[in-house]
Amino acid sequence: MLILPLHRAPTRANFPWATLGLVLANLFVFFVLQSGDARRQQDALDHYVDAGLARWEFPAYRDWLATQADVDGRGELFEHFAQGAEPRFAARILQSDEDFLAALRADRLVTPQADGYADWRARREAFERLWDMAFTERWKLRFSQIEPGRMVGAMFLHGGVGHLFGNMLFLAVLGLLVEGALGPLLFLAVYLLGGLGSAALSLAWRWGDAGAALGASGAIAALMGAYCVLWGRRKVRFFWWFFVVFDYVKAPALVLLPFWLGWELVNLAWNKGAHIGFDAHAGGIMAGALLALGVRALRWERRDFLDEDEVADAAAADRMALAQAQQHLGRLELAAARALLEPLAARRPDDFGVLVALYRCARYEPRLPNLDAAARAVLERAPRDAGETREQKAVFDDYRAASGGRLRLSASQLVALARRWPAIGAGGDALALLVTVSERAPATPGLPAACLALARDLRARGEAAGAQRLLERTVATWPDSVEAGKARLLLADRA
Repeated sequence: MLILPLHRAPTRANFPWATLGLVLANLFVFFVLQSGDARRQQDALDHYVDAGLARWEFPAYRDWLATQADVDGRGELFEHFAQGAEPRFAARILQSDEDFLAALRADRLVTPQADGYADWRARREAFERLWDMAFTERWKLRFSQIEPGRMVGAMFLHGGVGHLFGNMLFLAVLGLLVEGALGPLLFLAVYLLGGLGSAALSLAWRWGDAGAALGASGAIAALMGAYCVLWGRRKVRFFWWFFVVFDYVKAPALVLLPFWLGWELVNLAWNKGAHIGFDAHAGGIMAGALLALGVRALRWERRDFLDEDEVADAAAADRMALAQAQQHLGRLELAAARALLEPLAARRPDDFGVLVALYRCARYEPRLPNLDAAARAVLERAPRDAGETREQKAVFDDYRAASGGRLRLSASQLVALARRWPAIGAGGDALALLVTVSERAPATPGLPAACLALARDLRARGEAAGAQRLLERTVATWPDSVEAGKARLLLADRA
């Protein structure tokens, strides 16, 4: 069963640099540090044959296999040895059988009473020194041995290209999501501590066994557990594949925890011959989940990243609701449009499109009971760009026509509107509005400055007549103001 969460794409803002570093570290270890292991092991096997170890150990292995014929397919190995095997190939098989090696090293198969025991022991120790020169042998996790260095080092080892590719795929997908939720440093801490937790549970489960383990899957399983807890009940999109059936599904992330953990526990109980570290996977999932619970208790998670999907979904739903409301407006279905727009305005009070749509709603209502309030909501808002400024001016022009010129706006609000219009090429309308305000409310704060600024803008645009009119009005209306002094200088410069 394969389950992969696929609900966030990497961007420049959320790129998982720590995850990339881990992937590169695993690739470096496999393709550089582990790459010489085949040659080192071949040298050791050559020494095995030259040292004559087969004289003692091949018969011991055949006898031992005969007692293990029904365990993990060892009967086939017995038949292979019974027929005689190429010495180096046979030695490699023998050396990979950890249970046999444990019995051999404990002197249960070649006993101290055997002829030539001391000679065999010296040659076996020399061979093992050569064998252990392989990077993988020095760092893989050995069952029944607590070695912190190996517990960390084994996280970066892999047994083959397929093993490496599968783990790196999961690391890249989960790393993007967990690193984004934790930040790079906390992510690395969870990864490494989760890997140690995975190794610890694996050692506890297999204590007394002879064998070894390697791979990043325990630490990656910790990311799986952490992911489920960090996202919690947030709905996420994931891909699942079970034999020939597959699909995309959206569900709370926490639902994945029992599926992932249950799958590992079922295989741990019923698939013992698979030679896969289901115990390490289960331990990693539990360790990661516990670490994530601690992170959440301390409020160290990045909630903005975690909430990004829900925010995007809500924004998409709001855009759809606005589009539907505008369709209702086009058919003059005002009640249906308002039923969609008012909840939108409550959620998004600064959404310019929603405010304009509510104005249109009020504009088409009989006797216009809501027109003033709806117009003020649009006109009091500071536009974010030229497009919104143009739309705001269109609403102003429509509102002035619909109200018969009786605008329910303060002089200060009118001044603020006029100051925006030159940027959209409506300097003439701004001039007319400022002249009107200066005639009716000359004491309006900011009005002299607005007149002077507009005059300068008009001059820059080549509209000299309008600029002169404003400069002269500034001098006449506020003769003692700072703006009047500047206006006189501009008029003199023009002369």
